[in-house]
Amino acid sequence: MIKNIIFDFGGVIIPVDPMAFAGGLINLGCTDVLSLHEFFLREQVYMRFEKGEISPGEFRMMLRSGLSHPVTDEQIDEAWNLILGEIPPHRVTFLESLRPGYRTFLLSNTNKIHYDRYQAQFGKTYRYLSLDHLFEKAYYSFQLGLYKPDPAIFEFVINDSGLNPEETLFIDDFQTNVEAAKQLGLHTIHLTNGMEVANIMK
Repeated sequence: MIKNIIFDFGGVIIPVDPMAFAGGLINLGCTDVLSLHEFFLREQVYMRFEKGEISPGEFRMMLRSGLSHPVTDEQIDEAWNLILGEIPPHRVTFLESLRPGYRTFLLSNTNKIHYDRYQAQFGKTYRYLSLDHLFEKAYYSFQLGLYKPDPAIFEFVINDSGLNPEETLFIDDFQTNVEAAKQLGLHTIHLTNGMEVANIMK
């Protein structure tokens, strides 16, 4: 019997479009987006930023290395935040509907710039002080220094909130994260493109 549900954020609750960031970089004067992206992957910049090992200032400095002219921090943040869509109202309603019957949690690989953006956006759009208030507790990789699919981040959530894996469902749009959760005994749903979590759980 499922008593607890752990939700991923990007691609499950909020729509994401990584290609929009590429367009934003071009608008900022990046003449070789692919090379910059490959450099970030090779040096694990994205992952290190989402583990809190790189500060927002350091991340912006690295991005500036691929730009042809000076830009402000605000311009960089705006381009980076193009990845994020807006949380649809029906998903907020769905999460609210679960709370009487389940303990619900958020577990997200994310970074400080994105975190600040969607917390501010959510607070303006809905009647909550922050996104976190939709859940019993929200866990963010950059605050924990842990990163999915590392088993340690799932173990931390399980222990911190006193969850029984056999009674816990984890929902994510990345297969590697789903497989890691399975290894720890959690029930899982791999949410692929076009799938709506509310429809799957009916």
